[in-house]
Amino acid sequence: MRPLVRSGMTWLAVLSVVAAFFVIRWVTAAGFFTSVPKIAPNICQPIARLQGPEDFEIDAAHDAVIVSSTNRRAPKDAPDARDGLYVLKLSDPGTAPVKLTDGVPKDFHPHGISLYRAPNGDETLMAINHHPNGTHSVEIFGLGYENGAARLQPHASIAGGLLVSPNDLFAVGPDRFYVTNDHVTKPGSFGRFAEDYLIWPHADLLYFNGTNFRISVQRMAFPNGVYVTPDGGHLYVALTSERRIVAFSREPFFGSLKEIGALSIPARLDNISADAEGRLIVAGRPSLLADNAFRRDAAKPSPSEVFRVTLDKDGVPTGYETIFADEGRLIGGASVAAMAGKRFLIGSALDDKILECRPN
Repeated sequence: MRPLVRSGMTWLAVLSVVAAFFVIRWVTAAGFFTSVPKIAPNICQPIARLQGPEDFEIDAAHDAVIVSSTNRRAPKDAPDARDGLYVLKLSDPGTAPVKLTDGVPKDFHPHGISLYRAPNGDETLMAINHHPNGTHSVEIFGLGYENGAARLQPHASIAGGLLVSPNDLFAVGPDRFYVTNDHVTKPGSFGRFAEDYLIWPHADLLYFNGTNFRISVQRMAFPNGVYVTPDGGHLYVALTSERRIVAFSREPFFGSLKEIGALSIPARLDNISADAEGRLIVAGRPSLLADNAFRRDAAKPSPSEVFRVTLDKDGVPTGYETIFADEGRLIGGASVAAMAGKRFLIGSALDDKILECRPN
């Protein structure tokens, strides 16, 4: 065999192995090998008919649930005027949601939100805002209540070049927060193709220290939900494409992070909350193809799952249990879940409702 032919065959074999590696990696991340058990041990019913309730915050002290609602099927150049923040009554979530209009920007299409409670009881609400022109900002509001009705007072609008594709955020002060960039390359570019299909770990987690942004963690594949423990000592990020939760120890004063562990979970993980015992509650979807089909057609809901993640004494995730799993009949494409006493609420970026589940 001629040397040139032998060399060509060698390179062809190498390229075939590399291509097979990336194909297997992508189909695994997309959920081709993941099954969905049906687990709904509670009585579940839909509440709050809202378009795309992707994220919410429970404000138990004021009997309220603050919901981020955006119609993600609307054209980007003609967003839905119904997009915005809504309030539900926690003790009676079946009542009609009330849209918060005072103090919000005219062009407001929220994504992830976070509620911060100061030691003196003052509350600050932060929301990622996606503008139709492709730019993004973090809107910071003071949150108050008058005769039981929620009121927003605009405090600041934060933007910057590092805020490329913000997805979720967590407030650690009235003017400090972490925010995930699920991508850091432009749509339609080879970099975006590599992030999505080659599972290139290129995205990042940002920290805003009250003055400017800085990159806190880099080289992550689709960082999504972010959560900081009440004592400020640990931070957790859900990596959607990597299908795992990554844990960091956190220095509260400067906000610096150090990775301490991770846990793989067979789903495309999204937002993170915690229960009364400090265990993480994580929403997710098993299948990327089903998610894409649901985005194209609201009549084809994708499966939903909710996981409870246990932590050891050092804050490292050690295991999980599936506390809710549904093929999409009850709610499609779960993006957030949170406990409210013995019941829990589930939201979705693409469905038109929040699901409430109560004990039998």
